[in-house]
Amino acid sequence: MQLRQLAAKTYAIESEFASLGVYLLDERDCLLIDSGHTSAHAREVLQILDEKGWAVHTIFNTHAHADHCGGNRLIQEHTCCQVYATAIEAAFIENPLLLPYSTYTAYPPKLLRGKFFMPQASRVTQRVEAGPVFIKEARFEAVPLAGHSPGQMGLITPDGVLFAGDSLVSPQILKTFPCVFLVDAAQQFLTLDRLTAGNYKSIYLSHGGLAEDALLVITANYDILTNNLRAMDDIIQVPRSLEGVIGEFTSRQGVKINRNHYFRLSKTVSSMLAYLVNQGQASIIMQDNIPHYRSRGKKRLSPEEKPQLPR
Repeated sequence: MQLRQLAAKTYAIESEFASLGVYLLDERDCLLIDSGHTSAHAREVLQILDEKGWAVHTIFNTHAHADHCGGNRLIQEHTCCQVYATAIEAAFIENPLLLPYSTYTAYPPKLLRGKFFMPQASRVTQRVEAGPVFIKEARFEAVPLAGHSPGQMGLITPDGVLFAGDSLVSPQILKTFPCVFLVDAAQQFLTLDRLTAGNYKSIYLSHGGLAEDALLVITANYDILTNNLRAMDDIIQVPRSLEGVIGEFTSRQGVKINRNHYFRLSKTVSSMLAYLVNQGQASIIMQDNIPHYRSRGKKRLSPEEKPQLPR
């Protein structure tokens, strides 16, 4: 981990996992944007801050995934800091078993209850909504960025740096695996439109760092989503079960997935299939007592067509 200055009072603690944001509230107190993957990462964060003479006043969690809130508990125990999050993400942060529950749709196997899926529980002291957020005397702006998670919220520092959580993935990472983790494809389109219209001065990605060309990154993420939706539409020209769609999709991408990847990918594929169904571009039918997805051919996505958002 290393500390990098992004603007006058805005910093990032960069890591091979999820990078964090830091904003210096005064000579001593700072705001931490996300908290790291585990308690071990949190200890490294505290050491870096301590070397600068800074103390954590507040943690702002962009969302509840383990690599973003896994350090909350240790930092909160050591500093008695405040923790801010949206109401829906707070439910997961305070009750982390809900994360693997929502992935597995039942009490999850041990595989999904490890530290990379399920962070330690921590207490959220303030529920936040979109708009101004005041911490001490500093004014921040909370920006809704749902799609990757149901209540993900970005934060703009007074220096104008937007910490965008996992709403965007760098093009370099997308080349490795051309698919982004989603729970709501329709909300992801709205998020990408919001990021485009916002014309933000500076966008920082938890996975990818500072976006030197924000529009290029947004476009790459938009292209991946639309291309994957078209692939889904093509795959279900023949009715397929969810597992059948996942198998065909990974085969076309030429990738091998392990057990952990499967459960993450199943959520993403489910979100895209739900999008097509909700748009009237696909239907769910039963074959041999198993739900199958089938494209409605007349509404099939063409290469030039932008998917329509629900109204």
